[in-house]
Amino acid sequence: MLAKPAPAPCLYTKEECLALFTQMSDEVFPLFSDILKGRRPTIKAREMKTRWGSCNLRTHTITLNTRLTEKPRAAIEYVVMHEYVHFLHADHQAGFHAEMERLMPDYKQRRKLLR
Repeated sequence: MLAKPAPAPCLYTKEECLALFTQMSDEVFPLFSDILKGRRPTIKAREMKTRWGSCNLRTHTITLNTRLTEKPRAAIEYVVMHEYVHFLHADHQAGFHAEMERLMPDYKQRRKLLR
């Protein structure tokens, strides 16, 4: 088999990505402040191969893929909201999608921007 060429490096530094993700997290946090008892999650940025983001409930951390910065703002907002909703619903069952619909009615269209 032929090896796939390595992807081009991300257009932004890790620090630039983290600054953007922190700003977007700060915009979403007020919707979850009561649930999270005023404790902001730690935001991290790193290159990820198979995910746009992840939420670790135990460590209260949201990690976002640096490549997300290359997507439209609406897509980034979607992923940040998606990870915050995991603090309410750890899985992707009906309750998770109902909460996404309530908080971001156009979340399905935004998710399509990630493809």
